[in-house]
Amino acid sequence: MKKKYTGKYKEMADEFRKDGCDEYTVEKFIRQEMEQDEWEKGRGITDIRAVKAWKEFPADVREMLLHNAFCSKCRGVTSFKPGYVLRWDHGMVVIEGNCEKCGEPIARVCN
Repeated sequence: MKKKYTGKYKEMADEFRKDGCDEYTVEKFIRQEMEQDEWEKGRGITDIRAVKAWKEFPADVREMLLHNAFCSKCRGVTSFKPGYVLRWDHGMVVIEGNCEKCGEPIARVCN
């Protein structure tokens, strides 16, 4: 039986179905995405406007931004640990997370 979803989950489900995935697989991945979204809400919500703007950056630029942030404790350039969040602030995407080397909180403005 085909489950109905709304918002981004509907778009994801439609894409999975278009790619030929069965309903069990669609439901499994949508459930995982929903759980991930709930987990992120507890850490600080990733803003949907920020995600849309983030996805407009080319993949190589996104990768560069994630591996090019300044850490005041390490006193140098570092990467974000997995689990960073995206915020929309004054018309720009802001990445917030922790330093991969020392765990110190870091942020980067993407303009």
